[in-house]
Order: sequence, then structure tokens, then C-alpha cells
Amino acid sequence: MLDQQIPDLTFPAVEYDGWSPWDLRPLLYSGGADVSIKLVADLIANGNLGNPITDRFPLVVKLHEEIAGDLQGGGSRATAYNNIWQLRRFFAWADVTGLPMTLASVEDAFVKYADHLLHRVRVEHSLAETAAYSFANRVSKQLGRVLERKTSLLNKTRIRKTGVKKRVLGTQADKQNLEDTFTFGRALLDISDALTLETINGTLPVAIRFRSGQVIDEWCFLAPPEKVKALSDESAKLQHRKRATRSRAAWVADTSHRTRHPLINLRIEAEALIFIAQTGMNRAQVHALKVGKFRYQSHLDGYRVYRVYKGRRHGEVEFEIYSEYRPLFERYLTWRAVTFPGDREDLLFPHALHPARNRSRLAPPDFQAVKSRCKRLGIPFIGPQKLRKTRVNWLLRRSRNPELTAEMDQHTQETLHRVYDQPHHQVAAVEVSRFHARMDPSIAMPGPGVCIEAAPRAVPDAPQRPRHPTA
Repeated sequence: MLDQQIPDLTFPAVEYDGWSPWDLRPLLYSGGADVSIKLVADLIANGNLGNPITDRFPLVVKLHEEIAGDLQGGGSRATAYNNIWQLRRFFAWADVTGLPMTLASVEDAFVKYADHLLHRVRVEHSLAETAAYSFANRVSKQLGRVLERKTSLLNKTRIRKTGVKKRVLGTQADKQNLEDTFTFGRALLDISDALTLETINGTLPVAIRFRSGQVIDEWCFLAPPEKVKALSDESAKLQHRKRATRSRAAWVADTSHRTRHPLINLRIEAEALIFIAQTGMNRAQVHALKVGKFRYQSHLDGYRVYRVYKGRRHGEVEFEIYSEYRPLFERYLTWRAVTFPGDREDLLFPHALHPARNRSRLAPPDFQAVKSRCKRLGIPFIGPQKLRKTRVNWLLRRSRNPELTAEMDQHTQETLHRVYDQPHHQVAAVEVSRFHARMDPSIAMPGPGVCIEAAPRAVPDAPQRPRHPTA
């Protein structure tokens, strides 16, 4: 059988935890790339997609080797997933257009695919220009490595990266930005303070009080009494009232993750965002961190945090925190140890999932719990990327040292200025003044004594001052 000659195109080293396994075999079949990943394996096994296209074998095998090699070398799981997803879109479009997908023809097919994306942007208006560049760029990188090109395939297309214009901040813009960040940070601390073990395992509703004076009642999927007809309607039958009361009492008495996971996940998301703001790590890095024993070493105005390994005294630095954050971090570790006893995943920021939900623990959080509470409070949600950018700019303005700031946030100086650095009105004014003072002191702003000569002279024809008789 021809199917037996197909090499293994799966990724056995990847942990899926409920997700459908990744497989590039669908790219070998006409129409296979457009079928749901949950169904395509059965369609291939049943022969519903026909025979594989043998001309595609060399191309797909090399694509698999590149992606698998990246994963083996410690590459990001999310990056590999996105690359596979964009390759599926590319092959699905080729199946519809009938273009051959071989090592010899894939370059021309990609150029036409780029024209298709531009048509969607400029004519159909069904795709953003930034999205078109992102889609094409991912496919271009994979094909460029397979074809061993020295220049990007994007150079042969009309797709270009759109420049991100940085808005010039006025005197109030940065203040407003920082104020929104401070308001968001205070809300996260209020959530962390409110959701203690006693509160989460207590009676419902749980009232989260914010320093702004607002209060959010958390019912954990239990409807408030006034919204339950059997309890609020006086004409309701007695048996219905008793049944509703027993059901609600049983729900409140059950303090397991089945009923309390909304509160647990809310605190974990809040703690993760506080951690990101403190360390400058990105969302994927934070989600991959493992819990364990940590030791602290004083560094600058904070600590370098090391992981303690059994039988070894020294270890690599996991992250750096400010000294004020250490008590909060240790408080969270104590809370997490009791909330997740014997957790096999050992993630530093796990999620308590409802047993009926089919969601992988390996998926980074989307912070929907915090987003929904921010919406109820009427305050802006500051995502991980924006938190990191705010932190970088604050450090840059405080230290006035791009090299130190880039090192602390694990960036190159080029990335720091290109991606994170934002213009600031007051800093720019100071820098311009210093530049002119250094380059051309003659145009210094006038001040007291600047507009007069150093040697005073008497005014002509001035009357003589009378001398004192005793002089």
C-alpha cells in the first residue's frame, strides 16, 4: 500500500494534554489541509481523501524536518503550532487553485499566494495588511529554509511590512498611561488580597472589595436568590422552594475545584499579571515556569531568584524581582501549595479546570477572568505585552541607560529602541535642551545677569552722588 510508504510526519516529542496530535500528513492529500485536525486522521485512514500526492513527499518531509528540528532545539511550542497552521492555510489555498506543490514549483506558488493575500487586503477588505504580512512571513521563513535560500521569498512578492508609527506623546498622554497602569495594578492587588483560602472556601457570594470603593460579588455559577424564581416568587410551590434551597446549600458546601475554580483562576491570573509586571517575562515564559523551592540573592534594589535543586547548591537565575514583591510572591507560593496539593503539572501558575471542559493545561492563559472583572469595574485591561512595555520605558527613563535596561529585560538595544521605547515629551524636551547647550552655548536661554555685560560702566552725565558730611 502507498500509505505504508509515508514517513512519520508527527511530532511525538510534543505534549498534547487533550489536544489533537500534530501531523503533516494532511498536506500530502488534496483537500486534507482544509479539514479539521480532529477529523482528518479518520478520513485518511478510511480513504475518503484518496491517495497521497507523491510529488509532495520531498517538500512536506523537509518542512517536517525543519519544524521538528526547531522543537528539538528548544524552540517555542506556540511558534511551531503557528507555523504548522499557516502552512495548512497555504496548502489549502493551493488545493483550491490546483497549483502543484513540489520543491520545484512551491516558490512560484508562494508568489501567487502572496498576490491572493494582497487581493484580500486591497479588494475584498477581508484581511488586515498586518495579518497578510504575518501569514506570508511565516510561510516564507519555512520555505526559505527548505529551499536553502539566502534571501527571503518575500522579496519576490509585493507584500511589505507596514511600519508601526510611534505616536508622539504629549504632556498628559504618558501620565494617563501610567495612571491607567497604576489603577489596573491596584485592582490586581485587591483581587490577590481578597481571594484568600478562607474566603474561597467560605460561603457564597464572595465579595471582592476594591480600594476605589467598588464591590464585585462572585457567585461561582450560582445565581443570586433574587434571580431564582423558586425563591423570589411568592407564588412558587413550597416543594420547588425547598428543592432550590437544598441545591444551593449543596453547591455552597462543596468547596472543591468543581465549584470554586472561577475564583481560583481569577487569583492565579491576577498573580501571573503581577509577576509579569515585576519580572518583564512574556506570557509563554511565565506559563512554562515550574513551581519549586527558590532562594534569593540581593541584586541592585531587588533579588535574583534561583531555583533550588536537590543535591545541588547552585542553579541558574530564574528571574529577577524587586524587594517589595518578595512577600507577595512568597504569600502566593503558600496559597498555591494548599490550593493545588500534589499537582502533577507543577506549573507555577496552573489553571483549575472544570472536569467537563476540554481545555489543555499547556495552553497559556488568555486572562479572560481578569478582563471580565475590569469591564465590570470600568477600568482598562493592561495586557502582558503592554505591561512589559510600560516597565521597560519606566526603567529606561529612570536609569537613562539603554544598555542596562536591555540587559535587565533580556533584549538587544536594537530591539529595545525598535519595539519597546516610546517617545516622551518631557524627556525629549530635556534632551533637546542639553543638545543645544552642548553644541551651541551662545543660544542659551537668557536668565538673570545674562543680558548685561560683565564690566559695569557709569551712565554718561549722571549726577554726582553727594558725599556724606562725615566721609
